[in-house]
Amino acid sequence: MKACILFAGQSVQETGMCRELWKNKAAREVLERLKPTLGRDLEYVTTEMPEEELALTFNAQRAIHAHHLGHWFAYQAAHPDIELDGAVGHSMGVVAALAAAGAMSVEDSGVFIRARAQVFSDVCKTFKEPMGLAAVMTDFVADYIEKIDAFPGVSFALHNTIGRGTAGGRLADLSALARHAESEAWPVKIMALKVEGPYHTAAFKAAQPALLQALAGINLAAPKVPVFMGTSGKLETEPARIARLLAEQPFTLEKHFDAVWAAYGHGCRNFLEVAYKPQPVGWIKDQLVDEDGKRLPDVAALAVKTADIGP
Repeated sequence: MKACILFAGQSVQETGMCRELWKNKAAREVLERLKPTLGRDLEYVTTEMPEEELALTFNAQRAIHAHHLGHWFAYQAAHPDIELDGAVGHSMGVVAALAAAGAMSVEDSGVFIRARAQVFSDVCKTFKEPMGLAAVMTDFVADYIEKIDAFPGVSFALHNTIGRGTAGGRLADLSALARHAESEAWPVKIMALKVEGPYHTAAFKAAQPALLQALAGINLAAPKVPVFMGTSGKLETEPARIARLLAEQPFTLEKHFDAVWAAYGHGCRNFLEVAYKPQPVGWIKDQLVDEDGKRLPDVAALAVKTADIGP
């Protein structure tokens, strides 16, 4: 079976998300390999840590990455016939995509995620006013990107599907945007998200030096499987360029929608996500659609939950 593997970004963390994974031999082997970098508390973080504490950036990113690789390697062990023809990671999920594609070792992926989680947390602590993200939902979110970018203090941060995206900035400015949209009768719903900062906006430019330093000690190879990165929205093959994009990702618009279309353009037709609660695979129906909004007939999307991985 050929498939393009999908990995979610931050916000999918949930208490107990890896509880069953630690009982799976293949998954546990990978999780143990991640402990030296992601922390000796990794089992607690991914099985017992309370929701409020787990939502903190430093904990969430470590837990999600462990969850990604644990699920993928467990599924691969149970389905040795699986053949990847692509990998797409939403935001931080691109690191798992690179590991699945053989561009980065499990250990090095842990080094990078640990550095990323730490610097994201550090940047959040520098904010003098509450900042964050807000989901933007409408029929065609692309129609509102320029309007959102033009609104004082707000930037369009993530483009996920035809009708879904995310804006970032000060919470006060995001609230003002929501009020403005209502007063102007925009057919848009804007809803605040429970995150610590406006990821993928200029507020995270300060994260770049720490990420470049972490990448300098990592052996990044050309992917053995096509990897489609949201930072560019394109297929990326050159290690040096991939490293640059990883360092720019925190303050760059995440073009996940474009990345999925790039995978389709490359020939990917079967999209697979293995997760505690799959998320981006469910977006396929709002991404790969024709002019009438109907999902392309040659596209399949398979969501595999922990219990469905197999022995």
